[in-house]
Amino acid sequence: MRLARLQSLVLAVLASLLLLAPAAGAEPPFRVPDYVTDNARAFTSGQRAEVENAVERLYNDRRIRLWVVYVDSFGQDPVRWARTTMQISSFGDYDALLAVATEERAFAFQVPTTIADQSETTSLQRNEIEPHLRQSDWAGAAVAAAEGLNTASASTGTGVTWVGITVVLGIIAVLLLVQVLWTRRRRRNRREAEFAAARRIDPTDPNALASVPIEALDDLSKAIVVDVDNAVRTSDSELGLAVEEFGPTQTEPFSRALGNAKTTLAQAFNVRQILDDAAPESPQQRRDLLIRAIVAAAKADRELDAQTEAFDKLRDLVINAPSRLDALTQQMVDLTARLGPSEQALAALHNQFAAAALTSVEGNVETARQRLSFADQNITNARSLVARPAGQQMGLVDAIRAAESALGQARSLLDAVDSAGFDINRAVAALPSAIADIQNGINAATGQLQQPNTPKQTELAAARDAAVAAVAEAQKDGGNDPLGAFTQLTKADADLDQLLASVAEEREAANRLSRAFDQALFTAQARVKGVSDFIDTRRGSIGSEARTRLAEAVRQLQAAQDKKSTNLAEAIAHANGASMLAAQAQSLANDDVQAAQQLYTSGWGGGGGSSDMGAVIGGIIIGNVLSGGFSGRGGFGGGFGGFGGGFGGGMGMGRSTSFGGSSRSSSRSYSGGGGRF
Repeated sequence: MRLARLQSLVLAVLASLLLLAPAAGAEPPFRVPDYVTDNARAFTSGQRAEVENAVERLYNDRRIRLWVVYVDSFGQDPVRWARTTMQISSFGDYDALLAVATEERAFAFQVPTTIADQSETTSLQRNEIEPHLRQSDWAGAAVAAAEGLNTASASTGTGVTWVGITVVLGIIAVLLLVQVLWTRRRRRNRREAEFAAARRIDPTDPNALASVPIEALDDLSKAIVVDVDNAVRTSDSELGLAVEEFGPTQTEPFSRALGNAKTTLAQAFNVRQILDDAAPESPQQRRDLLIRAIVAAAKADRELDAQTEAFDKLRDLVINAPSRLDALTQQMVDLTARLGPSEQALAALHNQFAAAALTSVEGNVETARQRLSFADQNITNARSLVARPAGQQMGLVDAIRAAESALGQARSLLDAVDSAGFDINRAVAALPSAIADIQNGINAATGQLQQPNTPKQTELAAARDAAVAAVAEAQKDGGNDPLGAFTQLTKADADLDQLLASVAEEREAANRLSRAFDQALFTAQARVKGVSDFIDTRRGSIGSEARTRLAEAVRQLQAAQDKKSTNLAEAIAHANGASMLAAQAQSLANDDVQAAQQLYTSGWGGGGGSSDMGAVIGGIIIGNVLSGGFSGRGGFGGGFGGFGGGFGGGMGMGRSTSFGGSSRSSSRSYSGGGGRF
């Protein structure tokens, strides 16, 4: 019996070994030495060259490496043999393998999915490779695999040329450009239409303007302030002539209307200045400002229009044309006589000052001469029209007004030359005091910059340096261009004064904040210390809530001290938080002490004296108070006796770890398969 059992066991072991052992003559997986490995001697020399050429073409065209391996037998599953060989051979994402066992008539075709997907690989395997293998056309199968991969990889899109990409990108760019141009044109046309519609709305009605798009409001506001400003300037010139002719009494209504118009127009310009400065406004703020500007300018225009008819009646230039032309002729003679002296005055100014100081009046005399010539032409034309019969004098009013306007401008041009010398000399006289004033600002800025933690140091230093440069320029070239030097000085002084005022304000605010922090910190420290001492002397009766609040108060107090140098506002908030938490801790501690006193005095204390109760509450005596005795335990140690036991005995059991070598499985995926043929 025992011998029979032993024999059976031996036979079973042998059978298992035979099943697990590779078949005789099978070649185990190995590191592939070359692209074409023919251990089965399946190729002639010519066929091997054909296979090598196909493999080389595949690499040159698509940078895909196909490894061809022919052996006699795998001795195991073809795909497993192929995968093991690929792993041993360190294949990458662009390495494919065709492995064929000629005697077993088995094969494996493994292709990474980065080269071709499963459907392409399966089609290539079934329709190209297997037919050649069934006919023992070993070389044909390998060539078919290489050529099929070449085609399959091309179909995945790797064959797109840069020329094609460039053409597509060019078409897209053209389409985008057309789209941008069309969008701009459409936006421009829409804006023009909206502006035209806005022109038809009553500009003095804010409710009507509220429905106008904001872009059209912007265009309308710009146009209307220009139109009204021109109307105000023209009316001012006309009124000056009317006052000259009729006196201030008769022209007082027109003067009042013009003054009101100027005031209202100034409001419109002020609003436009707000809109055009660097400070941004919200869309609603911008809309409100635009409507204000339009309404103000429109009201100024209406103010003038209301007096137009009366003014025209007053200045009936047709009726008074002859006398008016005589007066204009006399004015032209007087102004012509001023040309020579003005030229001499301008020459004298050039000898005294640099050309930069006289830029505003440089061409005034010549321009005045041109205006006088134009006035003379219109006076001559007007006299010829006056001589015509009534009804044939079209253009007379325009000629007289043109002459009046030209003479007025000539007078202003010559007056500017006459006053230039006075203005420049006044600037020269004012330069020393201006320099002294700005020097005081420079000294103040230097003093501020020398102090620690000066606000706006960079801006203040830049403003001071600009002021120093302006002083140096004024001292160097102030005599040649006093007006320019004075202007530069006043601007630099204004900028510096503004920054100094801002720095002083911020420094005072910082000082106030620092004082507030000191007070908040002192209060917090006092409260935290007080409650900490309270808990320390009554620790035997105070629970966790009060202690938790105190611990958080201490943390907030430390945060306040840490933030002091970087953010005082946050530091104050932390200090105030610490005070609040300390107050809460004090309240909770008071409740705990009162509860302990009530408990002790209610009969649970064991009859001990008041000194014993104080010792228990103070934490001096710690023990089984409720049982009426004291353990006498004291000294440094934890607050929980007897806790422990087996806690933590199983800590760490079953803990997983990611520490280790490179034995994790590869994430690369393959398409293809294998089998018999």
